[in-house]
Amino acid sequence: MLDAVCQRGRSYQSKSRGHPVLQVRNLVRKLNNRLYWDTKAVQAVLGMGPREATGLVSTLEASGLAKIRRGTGPKTWTTTPLAQSFGSVSAAKPITRKTAETALARLLERIERVNRDNHFLAKVTRVIVFGSYLRGDVNRLGDVDVAVELEPKVNHRLRLRELNYRRVAESESKGHRFSGMLDREMWWQLETFRFLKSRSRSISLHDYGTKRQLVDEVPHRILMSPRAKSGQRLAKESPKLVRKARRPRDCPF
Repeated sequence: MLDAVCQRGRSYQSKSRGHPVLQVRNLVRKLNNRLYWDTKAVQAVLGMGPREATGLVSTLEASGLAKIRRGTGPKTWTTTPLAQSFGSVSAAKPITRKTAETALARLLERIERVNRDNHFLAKVTRVIVFGSYLRGDVNRLGDVDVAVELEPKVNHRLRLRELNYRRVAESESKGHRFSGMLDREMWWQLETFRFLKSRSRSISLHDYGTKRQLVDEVPHRILMSPRAKSGQRLAKESPKLVRKARRPRDCPF
């Protein structure tokens, strides 16, 4: 998916006692759904013994994918923001650069529509491309990693909530099922995010608000930012990349 995650994958191949990267990725995905966990949880997911689970947890912690919870009681850990990215890594069939460019162009068109269409309660204020797409010498890509930042179009909190619940009612009348109150409260944002994604297998869409640290630390291309003038079209070329980094040749993603 991106250089930092691929490097984590390489470390697992050499340090996790032979556990395949995809197996560890699936473990991280399940741990991401827990507020905290212990070595017994790792044992249950991977079917390993206590000693092996302890060693794997140490590897997760050393790689920045897990951090220990401070406090009293039994030792437990939580996953980190980087673990969220590692868990979302795709092992799907690679796509050509031409397919990736077409998918990105269509995403930018959807972003422009979101910002001008009053149906959407959110607006896109930042668009950043990162990952292997930025390497011009690579023609086969896993997907196109794009981080977007969304802000409400309505500044008044109560008015936004009122409009949001109108949209919730409309969506429910069309058959959409909400998993809980949080999904309803955040529908103004989630609905827009779903439209931008549009089930595209070539686009890996990320929330910049939750992935800010990771995105800012890897080479990236800013296509849109709050500093741009109002009404300015999305940039098609980047002024420069933040820094250069090589993607490992043996990266499976």
